[in-house]
Parts: sequence; structure tokens; C-alpha cells
Amino acid sequence: MIYTDRFEAGERLAEKLKDIADENTLIVALPRGGVPLAYVISRKLSIPMDIYFVKKIPSPYNPEAAIGAISEDNHIFVNERARLMLNVAREYIEEIGLKKLEEMRKKRAFYKKDRIDPRGKRVIIVDDGIATGSSMLVAAQALKNEGAKEVIIAAPVAPPEVAAKLKDVADQVVLLQTPYDFMAVGQYYKDFHQLEDEEVKELLESN
Repeated sequence: MIYTDRFEAGERLAEKLKDIADENTLIVALPRGGVPLAYVISRKLSIPMDIYFVKKIPSPYNPEAAIGAISEDNHIFVNERARLMLNVAREYIEEIGLKKLEEMRKKRAFYKKDRIDPRGKRVIIVDDGIATGSSMLVAAQALKNEGAKEVIIAAPVAPPEVAAKLKDVADQVVLLQTPYDFMAVGQYYKDFHQLEDEEVKELLESN
């Protein structure tokens, strides 16, 4: 299945989530890609929308390869196998983590979006697709630590091996497809342009 854009993916995901969402449900997007989907789901299911920042910690040898991730409230996940194989020092992770925390602080200030308290709520975390799963793992663990009653991970697409890992941290995983030939999230969208901050801010302000 190929989605026209993130909005269509959001429509299809909303249909899948309609029997899960209730008056105590919060939809949380991972910016930037998850925001258009959460915007549609929020409107279709009449549930409040929030965002939660998670940044990947890149390998010092390849900025495109993640060896972990950090959330805006300093919850860190490190792929120890990758760290040991690449001989990455913990000091590097701490240093990059601090930089990412500052980036996320500035981004939240730019979006002017105060957080909604997840305590006691059913929280659905959504993104436009899941590749390695590191960001979702961190987000799910962090929101559970903050007191979410239930954490559901939702996305239009993810590779099957990652979907299996996500079940270890989420109460439920809702995926529209888990193709074995998965290579990248973008291959499942006709329009997968990189969202600009202004696009995200406009969606948040109009929600």
C-alpha cells in the first residue's frame, strides 16, 4: 500500500484506531513527520493532540546511523551492541545527549506547545513510519514512566522485526502494514517531503 501523503495515512490510521480511542485518550505525535497524522486522528476521533520530542543519537562515524535516542525529558536508549561494535565512548553519548536536549528545548519553545499531562491517560504515540524503532522505544518508555495508564504505538508502516520489538514496551502496537521488503519509510509515500517547522507550527495552531 502506497499513501498519497501523511494526511491520507492519518485517515487510514484513524479508521484503525476508532475502536480504541475514548474520552481518556491522548494522541501524541513524534515531530515532525508524525504531526500531520496526529492532526487528522485528533480531528477524526475528537481526542486532544500533543507532541513529544525524541532525537536520535547518531554514530560518530555515520550521522545517518542511530546508535540510540534521547527524549526531551532525558530518557535515553542506547543500542549497546552497536555502541560496543563501533567502540563509541559513553562520554560521546552524554555530550551529544546534552546537545539534543537543548535542540528539543528550543524547538518546543518555537512551536509554543505546552505539554498535556499524560498521567492516567491512554496515550497513542504516532509517527509517519517506523524504521529502527529507537525513537518509538524511548517515547513509549518515557511516557509510561510519566504515568500514562496505557501506551499504544501506531504507524502506517514498520518492518516486522521492529514491530516485534515494539511489543515489548507498548501495551498495544497498531500498524497498517509490516512488509518484509521494507527498506525506508519514504518508499510507502508518493509525497514524503521533509516537513518544515512552519508547516508543523501551523498544524499545531489550527488543531
